[in-house]
Amino acid sequence: MKSKIMIFINNNGAVWKIPLASALSWEIAKWAGSNHPYLAPLTVILSIQATVSKSIQFAWQRILGTIAGVLLTASIAPYIGLNGWSIGLMLLLGSAIVMLLKWDHAVMIQIAISILLVMYFQSKMPSYPIDRIRDTMIGAAVAVLIHMLILPPDSMNKAKKKMIHFADHLTNHFYNTAQWVEHGCSSSVAQTLQAELQTLFQELHQATTELEKANQSLQYNLLAQKKRKALNQVTRQMDQLRLGYANLSDMIRVLMEWSDSSSFTKEEQRIWADHLNTLAVLIKGWKKTLDDPDNSTFVPDAIALQMKTPSHLENYQYPLALYMNAEQVIQDFQ
Repeated sequence: MKSKIMIFINNNGAVWKIPLASALSWEIAKWAGSNHPYLAPLTVILSIQATVSKSIQFAWQRILGTIAGVLLTASIAPYIGLNGWSIGLMLLLGSAIVMLLKWDHAVMIQIAISILLVMYFQSKMPSYPIDRIRDTMIGAAVAVLIHMLILPPDSMNKAKKKMIHFADHLTNHFYNTAQWVEHGCSSSVAQTLQAELQTLFQELHQATTELEKANQSLQYNLLAQKKRKALNQVTRQMDQLRLGYANLSDMIRVLMEWSDSSSFTKEEQRIWADHLNTLAVLIKGWKKTLDDPDNSTFVPDAIALQMKTPSHLENYQYPLALYMNAEQVIQDFQ
């Protein structure tokens, strides 16, 4: 029961971090003398993002935009009054400053919101501009600290699960390619293989995205040295999967062209079907390092290690590979 609760807490940080940080930031804002303490939890709600790095980025953008918007409005608004045209003029001026300083679009949004609200509220509530700056900073600080120090989000397990699924599908695709070659390289099956490659690429992209989130989450976690070491290993494994996908994609392209040339003999088809099955077995064995990295050491099969370019083709393998890639570039840019 306790483990299920901890899993829920770990996987659903936004469910409890936003209420906790909102309540804490409200109380700190009230203690600091704010007449508008809701501005602190508002910043918390906006600042807690999927990763710590994104939370820091948004919190910084909100602080910068709020300070710039409040100072600009407080210095000019008293001289131009409050109406639709004056609001439009101030928003235009704020946008021009953002463009001139080459700030991010998110900063411009925060400046615009601050300009609009300060212009409306400062005549009715003189303390609003100061409260907005102070409470925004309180909310941003509380959000980032809680998100960073209390069970920071960790996408590494999600990334590993996606990598395991991808490795399984990559293995199956090697097997399917071997069967396609063994049965004569049918053009209809080749189209199916290409479509499956696209699906495989999307899976690879999803796994890469999760791994990037994990990297961002651990970047600001000062207590995650062990996890960083594990992440480095997972990143190397991701690189291996990318290379495996890229090489399989190239091999299918070459096999299709070889088959279309009518020079792909039955014997050569048998040889390459065996090679592709051997590569599938290789990746299947390698996947154990993903399933259980602490208790698995991967030793490639002896047959896989013997798969090398025949001696009579050694002098031609490099120029042929270059010509194949050069021809592919020409086809891609026609």
